[in-house]
Amino acid sequence: MKVLFDVNVVLDIVGNRSPFYGDSHAALLKAAEVGATILLAVHTFPTLYYLLGATETRAVRADLMEWVFDTFEVAQEGVAELTAARSYGMTDFEDALVVAAAVSAGCDCIITRNAKDFAGSPVRAVSPTDFLKE
Repeated sequence: MKVLFDVNVVLDIVGNRSPFYGDSHAALLKAAEVGATILLAVHTFPTLYYLLGATETRAVRADLMEWVFDTFEVAQEGVAELTAARSYGMTDFEDALVVAAAVSAGCDCIITRNAKDFAGSPVRAVSPTDFLKE
């Protein structure tokens, strides 16, 4: 099994964001427990670094990013994924790029808090709560 985590779920975890932290963290633990390959789209790494800069010191941000690099594998993106993302007809290009990365990596699902934004995705999008119910 391969699962790709969306940036919002990772932010829930590293930011201990209430009320989302519990299910988001539990979904990550479940994915690891079942032996899933746990991925992030490559563009998520700089996005996280940037967003963490708004709330964290440089030292804390470095520690959090170290954890991210240790926890997640990278779903690569290149020209093929950029082109594919444009073909999905999604209103949010970043979400479409997440889908393209998940397709390219052969993911079984995308774990996101915005599953409705992934309507029409060839890779199933589920919330952390729904992932825990599976």
